[in-house]
Amino acid sequence: MNFIKNLFCFLSFLFLFLVITLLICEGHNRFVPNIKQTDIYDTVYKQNWSYDDYKLLTSQTGLTHISLDILKKNNSLNQIFDVQKAYFSDVQVVCKPHMMFSRTERLENSLAPLTALENGDILITPCSHVFGIRNGHCAIVIDAQKGKTLEAAFVGRNSEFGTIKRWQKYASVAVYRLKDTDAKTRSQIAQQAEKTLINKPYSLFAGITKNSDYTHCSHLVWSAFNDFGYNLDSNGGKIVTPADIAKSEHLELKQVYGLNLTEK
Repeated sequence: MNFIKNLFCFLSFLFLFLVITLLICEGHNRFVPNIKQTDIYDTVYKQNWSYDDYKLLTSQTGLTHISLDILKKNNSLNQIFDVQKAYFSDVQVVCKPHMMFSRTERLENSLAPLTALENGDILITPCSHVFGIRNGHCAIVIDAQKGKTLEAAFVGRNSEFGTIKRWQKYASVAVYRLKDTDAKTRSQIAQQAEKTLINKPYSLFAGITKNSDYTHCSHLVWSAFNDFGYNLDSNGGKIVTPADIAKSEHLELKQVYGLNLTEK
């Protein structure tokens, strides 16, 4: 009788704990620009940008010199104004369940202005968290033109193709690319990942065990680049995380939205 009573108490406590966990969401860490939005029209259409011009445009848009140069090369300078507008816009952020114990901060009625994306780019967000601990999420851009990503989203689902549009719903996101490589190499990495890392079972322990059949979000991204000799695990631990990848010396920042520009 005592056993049944104790079991009931334990299950009741567990149920209450789970309910509280699912209802409580710590304050999101979305960065809001602490400077005024200014008129950048004349700067955008200058024939050549100086160091100070790049600095101004980056502070007003979250686009680094890499993305700015891509937009200029593609005759897409008008997109800079759309990015600036979204960068400074007031947004509504909602914290939604992602799976049983996980929640994700997403934009309500707006989209992150991701632009100048290329094949092989890496998308990273800190918006996913479990029990209030931020684990983050990441993916690799497989086909920028078609808005196609490859990612291992959560337990119970194999790695699969996703969409850039889904990433535009995150309250904060950063875009990175491999340093000191050309577009062809980065595209080859994406193409190889598309062939070899699709439909892999999800496991949080991928990387700890020697079984290469399993993966998780950051392990998938790490594997894609490691196959080409680039180890993106910045601390060399057995479990690679989105934060480890974001700090990799092999990557350079292209764009941030809802994040402090100083974050790496």
